[in-house]
Amino acid sequence: PYPSQATPFPVPKTDSDDSAHKSKQEDNNNNNTKYNQHHMRLPPPLRLATAFISRTSTVPLSSRSLFSTSALNMKSNAATQAEGTVIVGGGIAGLAVAAALRNVAGVSNVKVLEASTKAAFQNTDSGAAAQLGPNGLRALNFISSSDNDDDDVVQKVLDMGGILEGNVMMMPGGQTMAIPDTTQADTGMPQVLVRWGMLRSFLADQLPEDVVVTEAGKDIAGYKSSSDDNSQHVSMIDTSGNTIADLSSTPLIIGADGVRSAFRALVRKDVTHLTTDVTDASGEDVKYGGRINIKAVVNKSLGEEYKSGHTHAAFAPDGSVAVFAGPAGEGSTYWAISVADSVTDGDAVTFTDGLPAGSDGKMALKEKLLAKLNSLDSDAYITTVIDLITETSAENIFCQKSEEAKELASGAAN
Repeated sequence: PYPSQATPFPVPKTDSDDSAHKSKQEDNNNNNTKYNQHHMRLPPPLRLATAFISRTSTVPLSSRSLFSTSALNMKSNAATQAEGTVIVGGGIAGLAVAAALRNVAGVSNVKVLEASTKAAFQNTDSGAAAQLGPNGLRALNFISSSDNDDDDVVQKVLDMGGILEGNVMMMPGGQTMAIPDTTQADTGMPQVLVRWGMLRSFLADQLPEDVVVTEAGKDIAGYKSSSDDNSQHVSMIDTSGNTIADLSSTPLIIGADGVRSAFRALVRKDVTHLTTDVTDASGEDVKYGGRINIKAVVNKSLGEEYKSGHTHAAFAPDGSVAVFAGPAGEGSTYWAISVADSVTDGDAVTFTDGLPAGSDGKMALKEKLLAKLNSLDSDAYITTVIDLITETSAENIFCQKSEEAKELASGAAN
């Protein structure tokens, strides 16, 4: 259905070209028929949204008013039925979903259950950094509160972080190789590196204060269904199958509880209740990449000797250690160290094995990391990163295994 690109010079047409064109046109017609059949089953606001998104590669900044339920002056049946939705997990994904439900779909009654304390949730120094590209910025604008001006939303995020202009590879012998980032030239919008905690705080600000409930949801191990004359609801239960008293029943639960998601485990196992330890059950479909990633943002500039607006990367000759650093807002630098597992007597040993838990563990991790970097062949860049880590509070260091979900249950995609 789209015009083809113009050919720079005439090309002789053959019979096979006619056949291929006819076959392609039939495929296009079939695809359009399937699209239209699916499209007409959606409630009116979603029909408009899917029609617009399907026909364009990006969502323009000014489109929020086009999609908002107030502009459409209607509320879909699905949105009405979703009143009382509970989202488990108050990270970037959970808060973004909550903002979309409230500010786009018009679902006014949404709760987000966050396991951490209120102080931890409000800590803008937590979680190191997140990188956003043009579509990420557009998405933030799209789901933000209508109290915000369109241009204001993007500018606020850009002001929070560091705009990325390229990457510099630090080569052996002090040589460098700069790779420019053409995102802004290609799309009109840049990539930006933002403190993860500040991004989470920005998303939380798009919601009424009572939406996020802290110190909640950690013991959820499943759900059970109930119904009345008008609707169906689910209640959250613990590993013993008991209803969690302080969590009311809801028409919809959305799992945004991270890579070790209890809800992914429920979907994968096709069950409604995890009877074993939730951490063990939710970790069964997680793939470990054999590395420990340690990172933070520190209130210290990388230095004038390094290319402004660029991330920098260096690697140990054997690949066992990767060292990254880049701009994360005015006067701040993001650093990240990735350390591969070692092998002792045939067994894999992670970099964090043997470290204590809690605050003592974070201090021990910082000291061990500094010792590891000091053992590498010293150069100016490694020395700079060592200085950044030295200046970083151990409490703000974020450490995680290199993990990802193996797959989502096949039934969930249908």
